[in-house]
Amino acid sequence: MNLRLLASGAAIAVAGIIGYGIYQLVPLGKPLARSEVIGELNGPPFALSSRVSLQRFGERQLLIGQRLVSGKEIAALEKAPLLDTLVPALNTRPQNPWQLADTRNLIYGGQGTGVFELLGSISGDTGVSLIGSPHGRTLYLITGTPRSAAAPTGGEPPAAWETLRSDDLGKTWTYDPDVTLGPPLQFTVFLTQDRVIALERHDAGQRLLVSEDGARRWSATLLDEQVWPDAQAFDRTFQEKAGKDGGQLAYDWSLYPLDERRAVGWSWRTRISLNASEKNEVLETRRFEVEFQDGASPAFRITPHVPPVPAPAPDARYTRGEAVFETSGNAIYELDQAERVWNERSASPTVQGKPSWIGDAWFGRKAWVIKTYADHLFSFNEYTKTYFTTRDQGKTWRPFQVPQDVETGLLGMDASGEALLSLAERDGKTVIRRYPLD
Repeated sequence: MNLRLLASGAAIAVAGIIGYGIYQLVPLGKPLARSEVIGELNGPPFALSSRVSLQRFGERQLLIGQRLVSGKEIAALEKAPLLDTLVPALNTRPQNPWQLADTRNLIYGGQGTGVFELLGSISGDTGVSLIGSPHGRTLYLITGTPRSAAAPTGGEPPAAWETLRSDDLGKTWTYDPDVTLGPPLQFTVFLTQDRVIALERHDAGQRLLVSEDGARRWSATLLDEQVWPDAQAFDRTFQEKAGKDGGQLAYDWSLYPLDERRAVGWSWRTRISLNASEKNEVLETRRFEVEFQDGASPAFRITPHVPPVPAPAPDARYTRGEAVFETSGNAIYELDQAERVWNERSASPTVQGKPSWIGDAWFGRKAWVIKTYADHLFSFNEYTKTYFTTRDQGKTWRPFQVPQDVETGLLGMDASGEALLSLAERDGKTVIRRYPLD
């Protein structure tokens, strides 16, 4: 009798555990139900697997994505300039219009009418990126083709990629062999039409690069000497102890524009554990404020022992004058640009009783959206994925579901800041659908 009771109790417990595990897998919220087509590409569609970026400059919107194009489809691309012909390194390659396939980067532009016209295309497997001066007065299309560059004052040259320039919001492009821009320059931002700043990880250490002539000539300042003058002594002491408990040191950096003359950044010194069971430890965080001066070296103000800060994505881009948000774990932070501090604004909610962390986030003027992940009973290498939206800056969150095809083509928030935009395919064309967050 006791054995039967024990077996029955064990079965009930197992059933309860399985039931709870299944309960955790049930998606939260209702699917996005309403949508409307608000735009269409007048030209070849993007590949559905292509990561498409949407950038706005006033009323002008630019879409950049990729498509694998066969020789028979070249005619459709020739309705807009083939930008390869402008870049000497690309123009010298043998051109075979009947080649089997070519990865093309497509650039589309729209002005709020719903129709996006093909502005041009350029080959390149690694993709292209776009950087604009204030208000988009000048746009720079950075190709995937590297080239040499002139040395900046105070050191070796930063790596540069072949670059095209547009002074009419992407309608026409010209080759600019004098501009030095490219992926190795992190957090590149134009403070003015001519003043540009960036960070570069160099063999000598982290460098702050400044240009006063629109990214043609750069001057370099070794940030390690400014922010971590004690690094050599600290590192030596650390290495002496490292033989006992293991671990390595790493330094990370961030940089944000404030106004035409000033920027602020953070650097944090981290102990990297060699033991997989131990977490890495941030030993200290320092803030550096920079004021750029005409005809003189930048002026620095260093503040040691500041609170830990969120880390930006390596390919993050910022625009002067816009609000800056970052996420770390389950927390959302906003940069107080006047006080140069990060304020925690909200945290992601629990999912079926489990803490969540933020994978992606989009911040509009009227709503925020976060994509969260959470462990569940049957996690293994899978996590519960849930989208949430808020209209009161994170005081309350509402879960919702995003269909797989919407998630694949997700572009982010619309200009109003209260709906999501996603690419879709309709009758062989790429269209843009708007999903209100109500």
